[in-house]
Amino acid sequence: MSLEASLRFEADKPTNPNLRKAYENQVERIKYDEVMADRENVVRLEKQINQRAAWNENLEESSWKKRIRNEHAHVKNEMKMASKAALSVRRVALKQLLERDLEMWEKELALQGKTFYKQRI
Repeated sequence: MSLEASLRFEADKPTNPNLRKAYENQVERIKYDEVMADRENVVRLEKQINQRAAWNENLEESSWKKRIRNEHAHVKNEMKMASKAALSVRRVALKQLLERDLEMWEKELALQGKTFYKQRI
């Protein structure tokens, strides 16, 4: 390596005016590169933060949609079970109604001296 090159990088401050100007330009370029690297780091970090925020929002939205689907399935299942329960209640009520009607008809027929025909096996 030449003396000028080593002076440019290793010496504190060169004495030659041309070398001093080159040295100052080099120092300015290094400072500018450091500033730009810091700015790029800030942009990179902000980009990561924005990506995480977007991911969280999407995760929250998909979680919300999944919860709505689960609640819809739960409500559908409850409606199915309620329908079955209502059907069984209606069957019991109808059976009781038919038994009361049968008893009433048997009493009416008994007052007339009649009865229902019952086949013996």
